Amino acid sequence: MKIERFRKYNTRGIYAGQTLDNDLSMVVRAGNRIFMRGQTGLDLDQNMVGAEDAAVQADQAMQNVKVLLEEAGSSLEQICKVTTYITDRAYRVPVYSTVAKYLKDIATVGTGLVVKGLATPEMKVELDIEAVIPGESEHQKFRLFNTENWFNQAGVTRNSCMVVRTDDEIYLRGQTGATLDGSRNAGKGHLPEDAAAQADLAMQNARTLLAEAGASFDDICKLRVYIGDRAYREAVYQVLGKHLGDTYPCSTGLIMRGFARPEILFEIDMAIALGKGTPHQRYRKFDTDTEYRDGQKLGSKFCKAVRAGDRVYLRGQTGTSLEGEFTAHGDAGAQADQAMQNIKTLLEEAGSSLDNACKVTIYIADRAYRGPVYQAVGKYFKGVFPVGTGLIVDGFASPKILVEIDVDAVIQS
Repeated sequence: MKIERFRKYNTRGIYAGQTLDNDLSMVVRAGNRIFMRGQTGLDLDQNMVGAEDAAVQADQAMQNVKVLLEEAGSSLEQICKVTTYITDRAYRVPVYSTVAKYLKDIATVGTGLVVKGLATPEMKVELDIEAVIPGESEHQKFRLFNTENWFNQAGVTRNSCMVVRTDDEIYLRGQTGATLDGSRNAGKGHLPEDAAAQADLAMQNARTLLAEAGASFDDICKLRVYIGDRAYREAVYQVLGKHLGDTYPCSTGLIMRGFARPEILFEIDMAIALGKGTPHQRYRKFDTDTEYRDGQKLGSKFCKAVRAGDRVYLRGQTGTSLEGEFTAHGDAGAQADQAMQNIKTLLEEAGSSLDNACKVTIYIADRAYRGPVYQAVGKYFKGVFPVGTGLIVDGFASPKILVEIDVDAVIQS
C-alpha cells in the first residue's frame, strides 16, 4: 500500500493568534482510499470567505473538495460518506442545500452533527469527506432515498443512501433512533430510557443494513458513539454491549450539542472493513465494567486497536494511560501528550507506526485548549503530514477529560 500526501503545509500563520506548529496535508491517498482535511470556509490559499454566512462557507468547502479530489486522482462521484459539522441547527438547510448543488445526483451516506465550535469562532460549518477510487467493481449503493422525504426536511433535495459498499469497506449512514423508512422515531422523550430505545433501534438497523450489503457485526472495526447528554451514557452503552456481544470493536465516545432534529438523543457511526474470511486482529481487549473506574456499569466489550488488512483503527485516546491511570488533571496539553504516547504504542503493537498516520481528528472541550493540545500533537507528527479535522465538543466520557484524539492509519508496503 502506497501513501501519497498532497498539498503539505504547516499551521503556523494560518490561524491568527494561535501558536500552532503542525505538519499537515490537505489530502492523503492510501492506495485507492482518500482521506481529506476537514473543509471549511477557508479557501485553498487559507483565506476565510463568508465569515457570517454558513451557506457561503459550505460552498467554498465544496469547491475545495472538488479540486482536492481531482488532484488526488479521484472525483466527486467517488465520495462515499459526508460528515457535516455545523455550529447551529439553524444552518442545516442552507448548508445541506449548498452541498446538494454539488452532490445532488451522487448518492452518498452521511452523518450530521451540531458541535460546540470549530477552529475559529467565525467558522460555522466543516465537512469531512471520505472517498474511494473504485477498484475491481463500481461501488454498490443500498436503500436510496431523497433527503427531503426524510422526516419532512423541506428545502433539501438530494439523493442519499443508507449504505455504500466498496471492494474493501462498508460506509454506513449515521444511525439514530429512526426507522429505516423514516416513518417514526423511537424514544420521543429526553430521558436515559429514551436514549436507550434509540440506541436499540439504531443497532437493529445497522445489523439489517450490513446483512443487506453482505457484511456483519464481525466486520465492524470502530464505533463513534455520539450522545446528547452524559446522563445517557450508561443506558446507551448497555444497549450497545447487548448487540455487539464479543465483537470487541474499538470506540470513541463524544457528547454532542445536537443532531439533525431535536428529538435525536443518540447517533452512531461505524467504520467497517470487509474481513473476507480473515478475522480482524483486535488488540488489548477489555470489559468496560472491569476497565473503567468511574463507577458506571456499561456492560460492553471493546479493544484498543483493530487491524483489518492494511488498515489500523484506534480507540479514541485521552489522558488515560494504556494501564488505565488518568494523568494530568486540568492540563489539556499534558493529556494530549499522554494520548499521543498511547497512539504511538498501539500503532506499533498493530505492526504500524506514526509514519503511517493518514488522518488525525482532535476533539477538545474548549477552544482555549487548542494551542497546548495542537502543540503536543504536532511534536509527534513532525514530518508525517496527516490530514486533520478539529472540533470543539460538549464533553467526553468523564468531565475530567479535556481532549480526545482519533487516528486512522494505513500500513505502507
